[in-house]
Amino acid sequence: MGRVCRRALVFVTFYMRTMQPLRQMAIRRNVVFLIYAIPLHLWPIAILHVPLLPLNGLRLIQLRRVLAHLEQARSQDLDVHKRLPHLAYEDRAVGTVLLQRGDPGDSAYDIVSGTVEIPELGVRRQAGEFFGEVGAFSSARLRTAAVCVAPTRLCRIGHHALVLAFHRDPALACGLMRLIADRMAENVAWTAATIIEAQPGA
Repeated sequence: MGRVCRRALVFVTFYMRTMQPLRQMAIRRNVVFLIYAIPLHLWPIAILHVPLLPLNGLRLIQLRRVLAHLEQARSQDLDVHKRLPHLAYEDRAVGTVLLQRGDPGDSAYDIVSGTVEIPELGVRRQAGEFFGEVGAFSSARLRTAAVCVAPTRLCRIGHHALVLAFHRDPALACGLMRLIADRMAENVAWTAATIIEAQPGA
């Protein structure tokens, strides 16, 4: 009966498709094998599962922390400064043209203070907002215009650094994907409103 139970646990462990249940089942399997092996003095089995038990526990804790960070990133504004330390600041005067339509999308910007206007969309980005991410990640890599309408301090994040951070930090990647989706929905709504206004009799 014990042998059947152990084989069933091994089968269920290999059957699991997602990491969290897999780690939980691996911990249960480690405990079962230790309970079986130690009273019978089966030391090779015990020696194998003694280090595996805390290792699986540690990996489960790390996985849960990553999932918690991802859930937090889904529900909160993207805080680039927490996720990307050591950013360099740039100060821009009123009227500075940061981007022109058609410029290559080689970077994104985080506004520390001030206001940046996107004339083509009729929107303004305020302190604490992130912009330029759509151009940095799109296949065309082209810009819409952006102008400082107040004294502005911002951080410029190059495309290469942004891509590296995207791969290294799951919470940042999740936050960026959410932001890009929101911006695309915003652009679609603006385009639809513009088409309606342009129609005769609108």
